Amino acid sequence: MIFYFIFAPTQALFASRRGLLLWFEQLLPTLLPFSIISYIVLASGLFSFRGNGKKRRISSWEWYVILCGFLFGFPIGSKLTADLYRDGKISKKNASILCCFTNNLSPVFVTSAMAAMLNLNIHPVLYLVLYGIPFSLGIAALVFAGEQTPVQKNAAPRFHLNMQIIDAGIINGFETLIKICGYIMMFSILSELIKTLPVHNPLVSLLLVGCTEVTNGISCLAAYSCSDAVKYLLAVLFLSWNGISGLFQTASVLGMTDLSVRQYLKNKLVLSGIQSGVTGILFFGNFFI
Repeated sequence: MIFYFIFAPTQALFASRRGLLLWFEQLLPTLLPFSIISYIVLASGLFSFRGNGKKRRISSWEWYVILCGFLFGFPIGSKLTADLYRDGKISKKNASILCCFTNNLSPVFVTSAMAAMLNLNIHPVLYLVLYGIPFSLGIAALVFAGEQTPVQKNAAPRFHLNMQIIDAGIINGFETLIKICGYIMMFSILSELIKTLPVHNPLVSLLLVGCTEVTNGISCLAAYSCSDAVKYLLAVLFLSWNGISGLFQTASVLGMTDLSVRQYLKNKLVLSGIQSGVTGILFFGNFFI
């Protein structure tokens, strides 16, 4: 990357600026408020009155992670999972499951990528593949994991809210988003660098970029000449995998715990493979196009 800045400064600065704009215009306005609010919810014990100390397969805290992870996009799912696991509210086995299947791109981003960037009609099956499959597999894994919610042995928790919690939530939210900004900027530059490599096969170049950073991959896919079925398949591959950039962002939020990034990577690869395989069967089998 250093040599790229030296020998191709215009392209490198363009990529850096594009990464910063992506973070500032799309991620900061959507993820920062929610990151602050989620910290306040967790720190204030808002769900304490629901009796999370009782044994149950899926606790209120875990349902909260599932809801937020699917609505707001990665790495919120993994961040909430790490916070709850660190506070002893969920078990390690359930945390390993949650941090994978709740770590998806937000529906807003998916809709924007498919309609605005790829100019494709958004079939409802696309959402079932991107969200229905991880939701079903994740819930099944939680139910059959045989792991109960940890029982809190301290004094009964209660809801409390003060300015210190709100201030800490704001600082925590900015810290998380600034780290995400750094990763997005670095991988935006790396994606632009990959485009300059002497790869003669355009499909290989597209796969390298898309598996490195999803936004650049979708942008390159829009200019790639292929059928709509192939575009759907590659789009699902990029969107379900989240790119190596997404892996690094997830590793960053899991870094304060002993949750295994290697296990997350294995689960994510399997899940992405299942989603891509189902998409290929449906679209190339002409089930609905």
